[in-house]
Amino acid sequence: MIDKTDIGIEIINALYDGDLDRVDEIISGGIRSLDEITPKENWSWLHRALLGFGHTKMPSKSVKYLIDKNIAINAQDVYGMTPLHHAMRARNADAAIVLLEAGANPNIPNRDGLRPLSMVGYTKERLDVLELMLQKGGNVHHIMGDGTGKTILESKEPDESSPQWKIDIYEMMKRYA
Repeated sequence: MIDKTDIGIEIINALYDGDLDRVDEIISGGIRSLDEITPKENWSWLHRALLGFGHTKMPSKSVKYLIDKNIAINAQDVYGMTPLHHAMRARNADAAIVLLEAGANPNIPNRDGLRPLSMVGYTKERLDVLELMLQKGGNVHHIMGDGTGKTILESKEPDESSPQWKIDIYEMMKRYA
């Protein structure tokens, strides 16, 4: 008997390997579908691919493959997290760029009010991610979900002891404010 969980693991492994022909082969077997959503977490394959387990990052070509298969890029899971939230949390800048270029919204809050735009510190070495978020409508005036009442921009304001990356993030956000 074929185990659906084992097939799912094969799909994720093939996606992590960037072996998209293998993904197609597995899906063509008819046991699993790329349209599946997990009943408990409400995860699409795009969510699952970007959860960020382990040290390997999901290749951008695998993210693009899933987007090209019409998996919703702004779908929210049970926690309100979009694939872009997961890409940012996994520090996967390349995946975030693919998602943004495909229309991912950097302003969608999760259930705690956390927005992908406010997660830019996870990809601090890649200001191109922040710049693309801002170019795609990222709003630095949204209130943070942490109860401080500060906007995203205010929360990123550096002080005299701040590292350069924090200053760079703040300065770029100010240009788009």
